[in-house]
Amino acid sequence: MSQTITFFLGGEELGVQGVSPATTLLDFLREHRGRTGTKEGCNEGDCGACTVLLAHVEGPENDLVYRAVNACITLLPAVHGHWVVSVEDLGQAPDRLHPVQDAMVRRHGSQCGFCTPGFVMSLAAMHLDGAPVEQAETYIAGNLCRCTGYGPILAAAGDSVAAPEDPAFSAKVHAAKDWLIARRADDDGLFYEHGDERYDAPVTLDALLRLRQDHPGATIVAGTTELGLWLNKDLQDFPHLISPTRVSTLTAVDFRSDGTLVIGGAATYEQAWPKLSQVIPEGQDWFERFASMQIRQQATIGGNIVNASPIGDGPPLFLALNAEVELASTRGSRVVPLAAFFTGYKQTELASDEVLTSILIPRRPENLQFAALKVSKRRDQDISAVMAVFAWQADGEQLTGVRLGFGGMAATPQLAGNTQAVLEGKALTPALIDEAVDTLASDFSPIDDLRASAWYRMEVSRNLLRTELEQTLASRGEAAAA
Repeated sequence: MSQTITFFLGGEELGVQGVSPATTLLDFLREHRGRTGTKEGCNEGDCGACTVLLAHVEGPENDLVYRAVNACITLLPAVHGHWVVSVEDLGQAPDRLHPVQDAMVRRHGSQCGFCTPGFVMSLAAMHLDGAPVEQAETYIAGNLCRCTGYGPILAAAGDSVAAPEDPAFSAKVHAAKDWLIARRADDDGLFYEHGDERYDAPVTLDALLRLRQDHPGATIVAGTTELGLWLNKDLQDFPHLISPTRVSTLTAVDFRSDGTLVIGGAATYEQAWPKLSQVIPEGQDWFERFASMQIRQQATIGGNIVNASPIGDGPPLFLALNAEVELASTRGSRVVPLAAFFTGYKQTELASDEVLTSILIPRRPENLQFAALKVSKRRDQDISAVMAVFAWQADGEQLTGVRLGFGGMAATPQLAGNTQAVLEGKALTPALIDEAVDTLASDFSPIDDLRASAWYRMEVSRNLLRTELEQTLASRGEAAAA
């Protein structure tokens, strides 16, 4: 039972005590270790200037897995048991650069240089993952450059993909992996205290539920993609944090024998997508636009749901998939339809002693037609004005199992119940499409805000619904003609 934050940094084990558990990894690297290559840009996980890599081993073969994360919204206790790789760990000297750094120099990928370390770390993740050059834009979507332009950076990505492993860095990999493997079997959680502040990260579900029961006023923290902003921007205090991310059953993602997909409540979007994409292969664009890779590798689906933001991109999708959530406490567990989980603005069914342990998605029905459509001011790295997710079965000439999930249209993520009733079990016709589109106004009364006006939100929602229904009708006509 560790009371010291322990991780691997700069070729050695580092044990940390005497700092607040609310200290971010960014502040620790810069202020306590002098690693100023990692920059503070936005301090809210948007610009990528603070990107570092966290590495751990997993699976029976002890495979080394890297995650690019935003250090500005990563709390120091969250790196307990990891290898922290900052830009200083890549190159040895100006004449001994890592292949990514060398490519950035040769391709003139930097002007002012402020964003450059973050880009280098994102491209280093791509290099270590062995990803093809076609994925370069995905890897750097969470890194913003204000002066160079992305052409030279993408050219550097192309060069570095084909570069061999760097021998100097490979030696660091071996040392870090040996350390990670040696301490893997001894992981019994982190229970860290500093003055009146606490950070508890148990490794068993029973311990997590006991903590939740004994400390109902504590804050559950997983990916910190939201809590990090509350700390950095709102300057809120969180004297007691409890993390579920070290409980292996809560990060697991797998199918049951009946085809139900079970996503652990602390699984990140990146962890869930390989299996979730088998249910909704049409959702690739939704997944890539959900957020940057850095955010997807930190943000948990369970946290996104419990946060209950009306503009979250995740909940409308899971509403349309008829998902349920499992809630557990020391009293037992219960399953709640996601549609009944949201009770008001930022309010849910979750009791003060409960933890969301899993998201349950039923087997995909036959003949399902699915679409997840996001409307925002920017394509990448932006909050939705409207998130619309449509799912229905084309059963002969009728639509069945109609589920229309929306975000940004009400105080909670919500299904369009009245519109669903209009469409359910009906033969699709132009007149029915008109009726459904008109009915949408009875389901929602959106608001004006900085992202969009109420009129715009309603008009966009109607247009999205009309387009999808008309495409379904047209595809039936084409099938009949064939």
